[in-house]
This record gives sequence, C-alpha cells and structure tokens, in this order.
Amino acid sequence: MTSTTALPTAPLPPAAVDALRSLELRIAAVRYRDAAEHCQAASAASDFDGCLAAQDEMRMCRCQLEAAGRLDLIEVAA
Repeated sequence: MTSTTALPTAPLPPAAVDALRSLELRIAAVRYRDAAEHCQAASAASDFDGCLAAQDEMRMCRCQLEAAGRLDLIEVAA
C-alpha cells in the first residue's frame, strides 16, 4: 500500500524563479514566431481556419509578453 501524503517542499530560490520566468517568456516568444509562420503558410494555402487559430496563438503569446513587459522578445516596440 502506498501513501498519498504530500511531502513538504522548500520554495525555489529567487534565482531559480527568475530563471524559470525568463525561460517561460522565451518559450512564449518562440511559440509566437512559430504561430506567425503557420499563419503565413495557412494564408498562402487559403486555410482560413488555420490562419485564425494561429492568430489566436499569436495574440495569447503577445498578451503574455506584454504583461511581462517583454515585447522586445518578438521585436515589437513597446
């Protein structure tokens, strides 16, 4: 029989939190660029639904980066 009791954990050190936040924002920037490429390809193929889905992804990533003050990661002037 196994126990399901959660073990106590220590909070992450501030440097680790900063590193994870930076990584999260860089991943959002990569997702934005990938979605932009997909949108361009979908547009060229007259795939309206694919283009809209890519635009949704781009908007979500842009909002995340804007909230963090890091639009520079997608080369957008603040």
